[in-house]
This record gives sequence, structure tokens and C-alpha cells, in this order.
Amino acid sequence: MAITTITGLGSGLDINKLVPALVEAEKAPKQSQIDNQKVRTETQLSAVGMLKSALETFESSLLALKSSSTSFDGYKAVSSKTSVASVTMGASAVAGSYKLEVESLATASKVVSAVQAKDAAYDAGELKIKLGDGAEYAIAISDGATLEDIRESINSQLSSKGISANILTDNSGSRLVLSSELTGDGNDISVTGTAGTSLVGLDIDGKQKQSESVDGAGFITPAANAKYSIDGLEMSNKDNTITGLQGLTIKLQEEGTTTLTVSANTEGIQASVESFVMAYNTLLTVTNGLSKVTATTDKDGNATTQAGALVADSTLRSMMSQMRTALTSPVDGAGSLQVLAQLGVSTNRDGTLALDNDKLKAAVADDPAGIKQFFTGDKGLFNRIGDITTVYSGASGLLASRETSLNSTITGLAEEQASLDRRIENLTLTMYKKFNAMDGLVARLNATRESVMATLNALNKKSDD
Repeated sequence: MAITTITGLGSGLDINKLVPALVEAEKAPKQSQIDNQKVRTETQLSAVGMLKSALETFESSLLALKSSSTSFDGYKAVSSKTSVASVTMGASAVAGSYKLEVESLATASKVVSAVQAKDAAYDAGELKIKLGDGAEYAIAISDGATLEDIRESINSQLSSKGISANILTDNSGSRLVLSSELTGDGNDISVTGTAGTSLVGLDIDGKQKQSESVDGAGFITPAANAKYSIDGLEMSNKDNTITGLQGLTIKLQEEGTTTLTVSANTEGIQASVESFVMAYNTLLTVTNGLSKVTATTDKDGNATTQAGALVADSTLRSMMSQMRTALTSPVDGAGSLQVLAQLGVSTNRDGTLALDNDKLKAAVADDPAGIKQFFTGDKGLFNRIGDITTVYSGASGLLASRETSLNSTITGLAEEQASLDRRIENLTLTMYKKFNAMDGLVARLNATRESVMATLNALNKKSDD
């Protein structure tokens, strides 16, 4: 804004200092109100964002503990050599140790046709492909089809059935190779071409042994059962996933020997409870920092207080009150275990949780299944806490709504600031105009006064003469 003024020629006033001072006096109360409200709002927005992030981190920690299949299991299953076999545990597993020896893995059938001419073109007809004693699939072949055409026809029609085709080429020519995903004895592939056509050259007798051939055709890999022994008892299975040992799922990986052990999961449960305590204490540290009043001293040594950004905030206070109730109320459906104190978890004076490891170990030894139900059951502590936190967290939670409201307030303050700036600009212009007009009027009055005085003085002088 450009204001042109000849300061005080008529009035002697310093208008360029007077106007800004008067304008600033007019602006200061409203500007102070906007500035203070903006600082408070931005501070609260930052605090709510920090609380929302801490709450979502807490939720993620509980979700990880709840979703893990072994976090609170009473037993754990391990394989001494996971390269030979891995093991996972179900609810019915019991403690024990088992020696597993893998003699051979289950295999799927992979067969190859006799050598075909590189430029072979086939008569119209049909290939019939069968997997063991299962369904037979008919693949229509158009006249003049190449080996590549046949491969694509097989893949497009049978890949969903677990059968795929490829071509293997060397100096002798090309061979059609068919592979199956189905392992186990009796699941060999056989291919038969229409009699009297060139497709017969693609016949593969699926019952031939690997060392035999029919017109150069034979197995690359026969379908076979997995062969293994558990504690010396020889067994077989059509695939490499073994479920015959109660409560355990064993995945065979390679030939060799390993020991499968099912034992009490004392350390795992203890670590899970410790993780829960740490996650809650981390959340509480954040909420305490946002809501407490701290006694401090200023630079002159005078006593003062410093309040957290969410002191007396009803949303935070309500959430933590509900959380404390959830932690202290009895849990149903966990047998004799009903409260955290029975697991060695107590509450410190500042609200944080403390863990007595000896008491927890005793609880694990006494009722590991009850501990799992206490935390992860349908009526367990994690679900109870989750019912509370989901109200506040997430894109549609109360904290997100609070952020939206605070951002709206900041936007409104920006509009108020712009409005105030426009009003002050107009006021400044108006005041300059008024003071300039006043200064001009005073100058004219002074000029008139001087003219009148000059005339009077002239008259007086003439009278004297």
C-alpha cells in the first residue's frame, strides 16, 4: 500500500509515525487473539497427532501378538534341522521328541515325448492326456499345428488342472515335456495321440519306468510318494506335507535326519507378556507427557508450571479411563485366570505396568492354555482393549475427527488473519487521508491567519502614518 503525504507541513505533526501507531493500537487486540489461538490450536493438533500415532503403534503391537500363531501357545514345536523339515503346531499337540528321517521326497510326474523333427507339422486330431486314474483331458489339434502350437494349447487348457507343457530342444531335435503338480504314486502322466496321424509320435506311456522307453519316450521324473520314518517307523505319504503326527504339520524339505521337539513355551509366553507390558507403558508415557502439569522455574528462578498440550482434555481422559478399567476388570473364559495380577502384572503409582517374572513363570507352568485365552480369547484382554482403541484410532476414529476439526480451526484463523489484514490496510489508508486532509486544512487556516494578520498590520501602519 503506497501512501503519499507531506508530513506535518500544516500541523507540524509527524503523520508517518502517528498513523502506524494508531493503526497498531487498533490491530493489536485482535492480532493477539488470532496469534494465541493459532499457537494453541497448532500445539493441540501436534499433540493429537502424536497421541493418534502412539495409539496406532500400541494397536499394531497387540495385533502382532494376537495374530502370531505361537505368541501365547502353551507349547512350541521346533525342528533341529529346518533344511530337512519344518514343523508347525496345532492346538492338540503334546510334549514329546521325535526323530524324523527323510529317505526321499514326494515327486510329481514329468515325462518327455520321442524326438520330433524341428520343422514338424501335425495332422488335425486330438491328444488325450491323463493323470494317473483321474480324468482324461482331450486337446484338439488343428491341421498343420507345430509343436509350439501344441504346447500353447495344452497350457491354455490344462494349467488350471495342474498340468503344463514345454519344449526341450537339442541337436537331435525337439521333445514335448509335460509336468504335473500332483505328487504321489499312481499320479503319472500319459499322452495318447489320435491313431493313424502324426500325433501318435507324441504318445507317452505313463506306466513306463524311468529306465525304459517307447520309441525314445520315457520318464524324466516318475510320480512317487515321500518315504520317511518317525522314530524308526517307516511311512509314506503322497505329498511332502505330513499331518499324521497329532497336532503337528511337518513340511519335508530334503533328504536327511532331524529331531522334532514339542516343549513348554515358557520363554515365548513370557516374552509375549513382556511385549504387552512394554507396549502399554510406551503408550502411557506418551499420554502422561501430553496431559500432566510440571512444576518448573523460569530464567529468574521464579516458580512456574508447564502444562501438557492435552491437560484436562476430555477425549484423552475418557480413553485412558476406559483402558484402566479394561486392564483391571476380570476376564471371562480363561478358567481360573481372571486378572493381570495373577500373571505377575501390577500397576505402579504412575500408572505404568510392572512384571514379576517369577510369578509369571509359575502361571505359565500351571495353566498355559488359560493364559492364551486370557489374552487372545474371544472375551480376552486384547479384544476388550481393541473395542476401546478402535473408537479413537483409524481414519474414522475420534482422534481423526479431532484432527479434522483442529485443521478447520487453523483454516478459519487464516481467513480471520486475511480479513484483519484487509481491514487494517483500509484503516491505514483512511487515516492517512484524514490526517493529510487535516494537515492541509491547518495549512490553509495558517495561511489565512497570516494573510489577515498582514492586512491588519498594514492598516495599523497606515493609521500611524
